[in-house]
Amino acid sequence: MNTIRLPKNYLLAGSLGALFLGLLLGIIAKQGSIIFLFSLSTILEPLGTLWINSLRMLVVPLLISYIIISVASFSEIKSTFRVGGGAVFAHLVYLGLGLALMIIIVPPLVAQFEVTPAIREALQSDVIEAPTISRDAVPSTGWGDAITYIVPSNIFRAAVNEDILPLFVAALLFALAISRISDTHRKPLIKFFNAIIETLHVLIRWILLAMPYAVFILVFAMATRAGLDLFAALAYFVMLFCGLLILLTLFLYIITPILGGVSFSKFARASAPAQVMAVGTRSSMVCLPALIEGARDRLGLPAEVVGIVMPLAVSMFKINKAVSGPLQVFFLAHLYGIPLEPLAIAVFFMAYIPTSFSSPGIPSGGFFVSLPLNIALGIPVEGVVLLRTVDAIPDIFKTVANVTEDMSVATLVSRFSSESSLVAEASVGHEL
Repeated sequence: MNTIRLPKNYLLAGSLGALFLGLLLGIIAKQGSIIFLFSLSTILEPLGTLWINSLRMLVVPLLISYIIISVASFSEIKSTFRVGGGAVFAHLVYLGLGLALMIIIVPPLVAQFEVTPAIREALQSDVIEAPTISRDAVPSTGWGDAITYIVPSNIFRAAVNEDILPLFVAALLFALAISRISDTHRKPLIKFFNAIIETLHVLIRWILLAMPYAVFILVFAMATRAGLDLFAALAYFVMLFCGLLILLTLFLYIITPILGGVSFSKFARASAPAQVMAVGTRSSMVCLPALIEGARDRLGLPAEVVGIVMPLAVSMFKINKAVSGPLQVFFLAHLYGIPLEPLAIAVFFMAYIPTSFSSPGIPSGGFFVSLPLNIALGIPVEGVVLLRTVDAIPDIFKTVANVTEDMSVATLVSRFSSESSLVAEASVGHEL
């Protein structure tokens, strides 16, 4: 599968520059009541709507294709690596604990931010009216309706109405069914969906090339209505995001010595080189050599386990999603005044956990994977895009948390599988 290549730092520099320019001009227009800037915002706004509609156009085919390819890839990894199952289980435990912790502490922290009438009006004015969940299909009377709702009676109607949850369930069932058929028929299907994704990548590249301009238009329009209040909201989100990621990393420092049987200082020394590299590169994959060296030389983990777990971890495990998912959903729901029912939240995270394994070879890949789930909760795409533009600083802390979890997972798997048949067989092989 081809990856999407864009000019180096194009999205980061372009989106941040567009964000600050849009904020600056919008605040100037708001504070100075400059008619020309208000008129310019009104003229440009339809172009922002066009970009958002182009983004929404890809949601359904992306959702279906990524689920099928992810399930197929996951099955292949599980059958290839003996200790892969243990690593995945450890990650799921960490992800589950992290999500549970964040679901408890994030809502009261988000509620501390006061949403002024100006920012509420600005955000509501920029919501593009498009169906997120068809009203005639929404479960209305309890668990019975909720259960019947999750399997669509007509998958094409669900796609037209953007009923994301039923589509997710249908695609997941289809993907699981594909995993049960013979290789003769399974491989052409996987090849077909890989071709769809590659085609979608071309469209996504065009959309991403226009992203800085779209960000400017969207932020400019919001800032002309909300002024400094919009800046305050984004600043609060960034500070809260970074603080929660630091808390998550500290949690890993505490739980790894307890479960992994290593000292705090030894684990910290082993993780430090990869963490330093994570700050500079913001890429878990680039940190792989430092992770392997730290695990093998500083922690003394078995080479057979490290060689399997580390490549798997840097490519699939993203513990930062335990923070980014809940925070984004609860923060945007708070800003837009969207009520979140407990059942909807539970279903959201049931779908969120398997999609967290997806690592599409595209810039802002996590954004495209999580977008359908946000739409399913009624979260406007504009809000998701807005928060995505301020991701540069939190991205540093996200990568640090990810590589720390990678080292922790390798430590746990080594403790409980170091005497496993995998290592035993490897030792026998070396003797022979």
